[in-house]
Amino acid sequence: MGKADTATASFMRQHHVFADAFNFFLYQGYPVIDPGQLRDLDPAELVMPYGADQKSEPVQKYRDILKGLAAMEDGKMAYILLGIENQTHVHYAAPVKGMLYDALQYASQVEQTGRKHRENKEYQGRGSGEFLAGFYKEDKLLPVITLFISFSPEKWDGPRSLAEMVRVKDEAVFARMPDYHINLVSPAEIEKNEFERFHSSLGDVLEFIKYSCDKKKLMEWLHEEKPELTMGRKEVEVLNACVNAKLTIRPEEEEVEVCKAIEDYKMEAVEKATKEVTKKVTQQVTESTRLSALKSLMKNTQWTAQQAADALGFSPEDTAKLLGKL
Repeated sequence: MGKADTATASFMRQHHVFADAFNFFLYQGYPVIDPGQLRDLDPAELVMPYGADQKSEPVQKYRDILKGLAAMEDGKMAYILLGIENQTHVHYAAPVKGMLYDALQYASQVEQTGRKHRENKEYQGRGSGEFLAGFYKEDKLLPVITLFISFSPEKWDGPRSLAEMVRVKDEAVFARMPDYHINLVSPAEIEKNEFERFHSSLGDVLEFIKYSCDKKKLMEWLHEEKPELTMGRKEVEVLNACVNAKLTIRPEEEEVEVCKAIEDYKMEAVEKATKEVTKKVTQQVTESTRLSALKSLMKNTQWTAQQAADALGFSPEDTAKLLGKL
């Protein structure tokens, strides 16, 4: 797992950030999902290839993040499974990726339901279809929603549905083909006024990413709208890994003033560049002076270049450079 993957996973795994993402996407920013109602689930899923014999090893797939939501609905507890896939670049097979994870989760629910029926010996009065499937007529699945979040300023130009990925000319076939659409949050597609719907640092992180390709817009946004913006270590790690923000937090600090950090970085870059230019100019002047002194001594004494250089106390390195310019 790369730095960007690690940073985004650590950031989005926080309950309040995770809930904020789904509240933004599902409920226009209203705090319907309470972070306290979330619990972490194992993101690993097992795949048994079709046609495999019993000796074949299952393939393990890992979601980025999977959480369970337990919320009250009409006086009863309702459960939903929510997953997030973090993308630092456009994923051109995202519909298949999302469909696979959701299908595996539904398949897992069916398998778990069947196992529970077998363990409890709940066979009485069941038909052969129910017995073989392990999933009874009244059994229901928990809904699974996967949300893709882009941490790139790029516009998402990849497919958003399975239908976009299929090459088919027969309209009858196309019309009957099951489709799958991805749920996507992309900074490039979020309008300026929509960032107000976020209620965690996720909004600031995504807006920073949105403007990161245009330094002028980024600084205008920071100075005019977010002059006192501070970000914590997790947010800084995401921005540094995903858009090379070059923000620095001292080891003893837990957050940084973003505007000040950027200005400090710019000043350090200017100072470094100035020192390099000054050093280069000084070296050129010194070399020119040494070369003149060497030529003058050789002319006045009829010494060889090496003799003159030795008399002037030049180092072997400097002498070699000067001899090459005579």
